[in-house]
Amino acid sequence: MKRQLLALLILLLCASCTRDHLYYASSNTATVLVEPDWSASGLKPNGVSVYAFDETDGSLYKRFPPVSAQDKCYVKLPEGEFTLVVMNDTPEEFGGRINFVGEDNLNTFKALGVKDELRSQKLQEHLQSKAEAGDYCIMEPDTLALAVIRGVKVRPEQVDYYYDMPQTDISDEAIIVPARPENVISQVNITAHVKGLKYARGTTLSFLRGVAAGHMIGKEENTLEQTTQAFILNNRVFDAGSDSDGTIKANFLSFGLVGDGNTDSRYYLDINFVLINGDPYPMTFDVTELIQVDVSLSLKLTLNLDLEIELPEVVGEDSGGFNTDVNEWVDEVVDIPM
Repeated sequence: MKRQLLALLILLLCASCTRDHLYYASSNTATVLVEPDWSASGLKPNGVSVYAFDETDGSLYKRFPPVSAQDKCYVKLPEGEFTLVVMNDTPEEFGGRINFVGEDNLNTFKALGVKDELRSQKLQEHLQSKAEAGDYCIMEPDTLALAVIRGVKVRPEQVDYYYDMPQTDISDEAIIVPARPENVISQVNITAHVKGLKYARGTTLSFLRGVAAGHMIGKEENTLEQTTQAFILNNRVFDAGSDSDGTIKANFLSFGLVGDGNTDSRYYLDINFVLINGDPYPMTFDVTELIQVDVSLSLKLTLNLDLEIELPEVVGEDSGGFNTDVNEWVDEVVDIPM
């Protein structure tokens, strides 16, 4: 009898340890695999940052930690509908070149140029009485590529459930979201053909006025606010067979045209020549009609400004004459070997 009772207890004990498998929810979120294709931007970024915004009111759900993989990024989203913003690297890595503001809502999220205090002062001096409160220069921005993916839906049945307690929070059945980031920064190429280039000693700081002050990420277009980009125009090449005429060039990065590029905004180029006699020779051009938009793989657009400039003939240094002033004598001691 005791043996039978003992066997029954053992049987009950074994049966009590056997249970059905349970299904575990993963924090009521679904796994989303973002797959960026960087071919349109020409970039090979060090990392990827992803923002998720609520589709209904634009509020930020989460800025996910950056990942180092270029072509894949796993994020977790709850049930709902979202807009994802994918960008190269992280906002902090653009410090000093681009400011990211208003990230709490997609409607206010912007990438703005950083004010260049020293060059802004130079611009004010150049414009003098024509200067206005909004005339300022920004630092040359770094290359920024963005993809805005709208309508990313997570349905209740897509929330991650597991047959057993998962060993990892990455689902094998992730929602795949392709992304194709494109550059929002433009390459500005300026080429000026100058007759009488030999009469120029060089150029001081030049300005391209009227470019966009930044990019509105949620609207996927540049700001309507205008600013100035300062640059040095000094790449001098004389024409073949000529010792007088030639070209000067410059290229730099900029946010480019304001808005969607179809506004009535005007763009001005200030080139500040210094002639060989030391006299300043500033020139201002309305280049609005000269801007050519060139869509390319690596850049959203290129601004080509081809100018024809003629400088006055000047002779010699210091207004064309010899400098008759005599500098003070300076004693110089020279050792003479004996």
